[in-house]
Amino acid sequence: MSSSRPRGLARKTGINLLPIVIYVTVAVVLTAGMYAWDVQYRRQQEAARRPPAPEVIAKNLVENVVGADVVKEVKVDREKKSLAISFESALFKPEKPKKELRELLDAEATLATQAILVQMRDIDRVVATLTNQGKTLATAEAVRGKDRVTTTFVDERLKE
Repeated sequence: MSSSRPRGLARKTGINLLPIVIYVTVAVVLTAGMYAWDVQYRRQQEAARRPPAPEVIAKNLVENVVGADVVKEVKVDREKKSLAISFESALFKPEKPKKELRELLDAEATLATQAILVQMRDIDRVVATLTNQGKTLATAEAVRGKDRVTTTFVDERLKE
């Protein structure tokens, strides 16, 4: 028959080690879990505070001026401090007179390129390509420090 008397340390001191070991193990596991959660949370917060890529900023700026979902492509050259952007013209309507179309496209290109130059201080040159249904209508170049945007009309309906 086995006896119900405590053995070992429990017999000498009156302390049972099993509950202490369980408590310490649970405390270590909980502490490790909370630490891992904290590290993951901090990484997420740092990622959320990071500014978006210049391509995303330029896309958003042009879409705020021209219209939603018009930007087709954005390329940034950090070494040359230049940006090339291609977007659908929201103002091009082939039934309008040529002079009015040219003015509208020039205004659209000016607004889009100037929005980028004003907001993005690390960009000194913007080249915008205005398209309609996949065909290039015009290209516009804006350079920091110059007052005018240079617009070149490519489509035959817009040439003089």
